[in-house]
Amino acid sequence: MLDISHKPDLGYFFYPSQIHHYPGHPQLDVILTEKPTERHFDPTKVQFQIVASQARAEHLTVRHPWTAGEKYRVSAGRIFIVDRIDKKVEAFSFGGELRISADQKRTLCSLTSPAPIFDLCTTHSLPMWLTAEVEILWAEQKAHWQSHTHDSFEVQLGKIDPMVLYVSCLQTLHNKNWPVHEDEYGVGPHFVRDEIKRLKEAGAWPPMIPSLPELLSKSWSRML
Repeated sequence: MLDISHKPDLGYFFYPSQIHHYPGHPQLDVILTEKPTERHFDPTKVQFQIVASQARAEHLTVRHPWTAGEKYRVSAGRIFIVDRIDKKVEAFSFGGELRISADQKRTLCSLTSPAPIFDLCTTHSLPMWLTAEVEILWAEQKAHWQSHTHDSFEVQLGKIDPMVLYVSCLQTLHNKNWPVHEDEYGVGPHFVRDEIKRLKEAGAWPPMIPSLPELLSKSWSRML
């Protein structure tokens, strides 16, 4: 039997970061049960983008009972948690490792990543801003990618180590020409600068940061 006694009775759980007031999370758990409790958000399925092979990316929909694989490589992008009345909770990650375990009563999906996982249903606007800005960067690169090759953009994106992808996006956002007065952008640009500073002070900032075009033009391997 799965031991989930340490988790709140919510149906999903974003593990808190050890960094004070940090917008991201190191792990997301989703609990799919045999019958809805009707006491909270009861997920019936969760959808991930995964790298199925070196040449193929696909959507993985997990339901209870789960009898397929136990470990998957999740590609960067949005995650959708859906309940029985089609209400959705969304998250965003830069990729990570998904482990699925199940017994007769429930299926547990645990996504972990060295880069932050964003809760897009939070009341704070920063995760939404970061996700929107990163998705814009990726859309620009995808348009360029498709004009030069027939290979899958999602597959190539999925090959990149999540932390390398995260810091490359931070550097790209930092290099944007933000106005001197950033009130209309909220705390986003300030967070980008502070996050780069924090990572450098922690010794977690790589000595060389590949740009997004460089990442997507080479066979970068994930280090999960």
